[in-house]
Amino acid sequence: MLCLTQGCVAISSVQTADTLGRGRLQVGVEPGVAGVVHAPPGLSAAPVADVAVRYGVADRVDVGGRFGQSGLELALKAMLTPRAWPLIVSLAPSASGQLRVSSTLEVTGQILNLALPLLLGLRLGPHQLVLGPRLHLLASLPADPNEAATRRFAAGGSLGVALRVSRAVTVLPELAVLAPLSPQPLLATPDTFSQLSGGVLVQARLAFLLGPGAEPP
Repeated sequence: MLCLTQGCVAISSVQTADTLGRGRLQVGVEPGVAGVVHAPPGLSAAPVADVAVRYGVADRVDVGGRFGQSGLELALKAMLTPRAWPLIVSLAPSASGQLRVSSTLEVTGQILNLALPLLLGLRLGPHQLVLGPRLHLLASLPADPNEAATRRFAAGGSLGVALRVSRAVTVLPELAVLAPLSPQPLLATPDTFSQLSGGVLVQARLAFLLGPGAEPP
């Protein structure tokens, strides 16, 4: 089962809560597994891999993007608390899109994913525990003009720990879940990965963040 052909969407930020600092660049390699728990009880899962790039445009503002099996994403992160605080709070909104592809590799539309996560980072020495409650608006835009667009609101969160291996390498295992808030299905076609039918999206990633990252306070 290919995530690209079945509408996989990113449901986590896979990053620390603090910003990088002006002029710093970080690249994230994000392999993992994405699945949906649905009723009757069952689990559908597939491997997923993305690459993220983030750059500090100001001391407390990062911009970046992600591309891969989750589509193409543009993201912003603004740190709301002073860098020296032990608890870091940031907003990290993102917008992503990808093609909706059938099992026969025919493009049937597009998927739009708007996310508003709040990143809470607790410093543990050089490491960081990251909690990410989030809201999503997911929309399916069909290629056929006679087919109606559908949308779904969802809420969830992620939990990860950023383990700083060296000044330039951080390993971040993370688990994320996303549950629908509205009964309307995201996608109308039965062969898509994201037609939840009341199910819950689950993703587990082991990310490698390459670059100097933020300097400890």
